[in-house]
Amino acid sequence: MELDKLDKVALLARSRENEAANALQRDKQALVDSNQRLEQLKGFKEEYELRLQTLAGSGIDARRLADYRRFLAGLNDAINVQDQEVGRGQERVQTSQEEFVDKSLRRGNVDELIGRSRAARAVEEARREQKAVDEGIAARFRSE
Repeated sequence: MELDKLDKVALLARSRENEAANALQRDKQALVDSNQRLEQLKGFKEEYELRLQTLAGSGIDARRLADYRRFLAGLNDAINVQDQEVGRGQERVQTSQEEFVDKSLRRGNVDELIGRSRAARAVEEARREQKAVDEGIAARFRSE
């Protein structure tokens, strides 16, 4: 394969590696955001549970108690949904990480192939130059 073609393949491999790196970064940030929302929901739940305990200790009417329980049930549902989203986010990060590693290895392999091709070309060029020098020297000796 010519070096020009290999350079194009290398450019494509670098581009795909960069795309995979960007996707990984986006997925990691989304996971951080998702974890923050989960922790926020858990914090709200704690606050409302403490309020409910405080109110229950000082007396609370049945309607208000039912409202608090419904709200806490809704928070529990939201926490469960968000916890599942965190799990999916972790899976996306894992998949993106694997994709990035794969693209990075491919780019490395292409770079290695290009390096070997350039080295082989340099060796061949050095041989040609040496052959020309040797033939020049041999021609001088023959003409003497």
